[in-house]
Amino acid sequence: MKYFIINFVSGTLSSCVHTLIGYPLDFIKTRIQIQHRKQGMIKTGIQIIRDEGVKTLYRGVSIQLLNSICAGSIYFPTYEHMRKWFARMDNLSEHSYLPFQQTFLAGSMAGITSNLFACPLEYGKILSQKTKLKKQELTDGPIQKLYQIIKTQGLLHIYKGLKLQLLRDSVGCGLYFVSHAKTLQYFTPQGRDRTQASQFGILMASMSAAVSFWIISYPIDIIKTRYQVLNESTINITKQIYHEGGLLSFYKGFKVTVIRSVIVNIFSLCTYENLRRVGFKYF
Repeated sequence: MKYFIINFVSGTLSSCVHTLIGYPLDFIKTRIQIQHRKQGMIKTGIQIIRDEGVKTLYRGVSIQLLNSICAGSIYFPTYEHMRKWFARMDNLSEHSYLPFQQTFLAGSMAGITSNLFACPLEYGKILSQKTKLKKQELTDGPIQKLYQIIKTQGLLHIYKGLKLQLLRDSVGCGLYFVSHAKTLQYFTPQGRDRTQASQFGILMASMSAAVSFWIISYPIDIIKTRYQVLNESTINITKQIYHEGGLLSFYKGFKVTVIRSVIVNIFSLCTYENLRRVGFKYF
């Protein structure tokens, strides 16, 4: 129970930190992904602020915080539980570093299980982010949008894009935690476990994890985002993105995503690792 509570609290708080710091850049990323013309991060951000106001950059943040609390409280505890299970199978300490395959499977399982809650909430967030508004106009929030979908199309429709999101996170989260663990291990003195890694090691591991997740999963993410806001098949959307500029079109908005991910991961994973250390040391 102690192991679960420490991971639950650490995961939830670090996920909230992740959301509050990175949300404006996440908003800009969504706009870049759904527009058909090529436009950079700075120009898109300036246009949003000019046309819709600064507050628009935090439109839908409430549902993303809810998403962080739900998914974060499942995401990290699932990963740690799977790690602990694999460690016991190999007669290792629960804080020991694991082989590539086991770390990847633990990360993939964390990504898959958290999506049971994360998919509808992320869908509502994207619907609230996609709409361009004039300053004087009002719009329904993400919760209201999800309610309207349930009312008009049924409960299952709030899971639109689930298959793509599962694919994105099963691969992305696996690589995320592998990169995090291997980088952390590199900066840990030989013969010691992850609780004894240096702060610089935690910092570098946070950055490498962020980049590793998006390098592979970003094309899936841009297809998923388009699929959730358009009434078209994934095949048509994939063709449409390709025709906009070839293979590079699948990485439209990649720069803002990586910048956001590196910044927020430095804060969120450092928060997570240090909260775990405090928890296991004093409780």
